[in-house]
Amino acid sequence: MVRRIQGRVPAALADEPDAVHRLRTSVRRLRNVLAAFRRHLDKEATAELRSLLKEWGSVLGQARDLEVRTLEATAVAEAVGLGEADASALLTPLEADRIRAHADAVRWTRSARGQGLDRLLAEWAAAPRLGDRASQPAKKAARRAVRRQAERTLGSAGELTDLESAHELRKAARRLRHTSEAITRRPVGLLGRRTKDLGSAGHRIQSLLGDHRDALLLAEHVRAHANGSAAYDAVVGRCQEQAVAALADLPAALGELEVRARGLR
Repeated sequence: MVRRIQGRVPAALADEPDAVHRLRTSVRRLRNVLAAFRRHLDKEATAELRSLLKEWGSVLGQARDLEVRTLEATAVAEAVGLGEADASALLTPLEADRIRAHADAVRWTRSARGQGLDRLLAEWAAAPRLGDRASQPAKKAARRAVRRQAERTLGSAGELTDLESAHELRKAARRLRHTSEAITRRPVGLLGRRTKDLGSAGHRIQSLLGDHRDALLLAEHVRAHANGSAAYDAVVGRCQEQAVAALADLPAALGELEVRARGLR
């Protein structure tokens, strides 16, 4: 994981297509795996590493979120036939914000904290900070970890009341996915098909809720910058339709996860 993160930094700093997304995903993946297996790691050392990864992920996230919003706004504007002047008024500020956010991410990565994180990652790669429970059998620890993440995700689904609770469910599903992938993919390969299926179910929930959130946030952004112009009503309407469509498939995805989780017990 560390080599993957370090290998993705140059392209992300150069603002190559999709590079910030790939780096951000790798940073999140490591944070989630550290969280899932924190019972087997040194508490203080893990907290330090996760804190720095969270800072980095946050600045990368700002850049990536604006990149996604710009791309989606462009697609929706084209789909509804928004006029050139109105489209430009919507998209130009978004792109300017994205460029500024990317510059912030570059500054953080090259800062003293960013360099400190790079050194810490190298140290962890060479010698992970293990805790007292690290001597437990690997398969047993892995099975318990992924089961906990499945239960956490299903528990979050019971509190789904607004956009923020939906975001918490999405984060839980993403951690389930990352935990599953960490223990089933090579070179680890501790567990097999049932655990992979759990990860796939988590990925489906994550994707649906991501589409839902992105659509609603774009609609909110358009409304805030429309200045009362009816020209953007079709854009807002299209975003709301996309959000409803994404959420419509969520019950089936949660049902699939519940079935998969029972199969792992």
